[in-house]
Amino acid sequence: MKTSHRAWPLFLAVWVLGCDSSTPAPSDDSEDTDTSELTYSPCDASKRAGQFIVELGEGYTAVQGRVLSGVVPANVRQVEAQEGECRLLRGRTLFCEPACGASQTCGEEGVCIPYPTARNVGSVRVRGLKSELSLSPSSARFYSSSGTTLPHPGFDEGASIKLVAAGSEVESFTLRGQGVSALVVPEEAMTLERSKPATVSWAPSTSAAAARIQLVVDLAHHGGIAASLECDGLPDTGSYTLPAGMISKLLDVGVAGFPKITISRRSADSADTSVGCVELLVLSQVDRELLIPGLVSCSGDEDCPEGKTCQPDLTCQ
Repeated sequence: MKTSHRAWPLFLAVWVLGCDSSTPAPSDDSEDTDTSELTYSPCDASKRAGQFIVELGEGYTAVQGRVLSGVVPANVRQVEAQEGECRLLRGRTLFCEPACGASQTCGEEGVCIPYPTARNVGSVRVRGLKSELSLSPSSARFYSSSGTTLPHPGFDEGASIKLVAAGSEVESFTLRGQGVSALVVPEEAMTLERSKPATVSWAPSTSAAAARIQLVVDLAHHGGIAASLECDGLPDTGSYTLPAGMISKLLDVGVAGFPKITISRRSADSADTSVGCVELLVLSQVDRELLIPGLVSCSGDEDCPEGKTCQPDLTCQ
């Protein structure tokens, strides 16, 4: 089974996955899975401690997630500019003196804190899929449908989905989602140029689903301080124009090889817990190449024009 981790900013670790479809699920028969009143409400990054994803991938449907003991400070980026639904986000430099120990990380205001670790939230039951799913945590407290045969597509467009965590080291919680249709995006690469707007296109959804569109433009993800242009909560109308000024600001931060844009159709629900906000995303997403005038991406010197070599940032210089 092909597995995608593109939408997991929380999970910068090696996955040790576990699943037990025979684990008793929490009793939630008193609650239906109606999502007619579902709103688009992902966690704010400054409060996000957990995330579960139901992904409609290319040829597979997968469920995975985890909940940490708190927010990882490095995952909270500063907003350098904003226009409409779009924000320019850049990584923060956190400094602690003396340096933090191996099991710590530098937190807010220069104070070391214990590095957040994964927590057991009990058995996790997902209803509304074409086959019901019950997951148990792995030894590393990850949850995944890996090893379970799910139908594909694993849900219908507009399906009411509900995730119920029974509770253990973190109290029980319930999250809702709505089935999305597979995202269809033109194959052609999009060009980004300074001081020029750029229009992103996709096939719009034909249903009045609760899903919205998220766009993430990443020009320099191979090193240095992470920066991206992120436009979220967009209506699923089939196109969106990235503001020229925001494109220029992102280009000013710098570029590296193989710039890309990630387009996601997703529903989002969240709940506050004792460790922070936990969210459920039901999504379909696609990556597309970006072209930037003057930039030649490379994996090795053979990809570069004569007289130029491939640099550590995967650009020909």
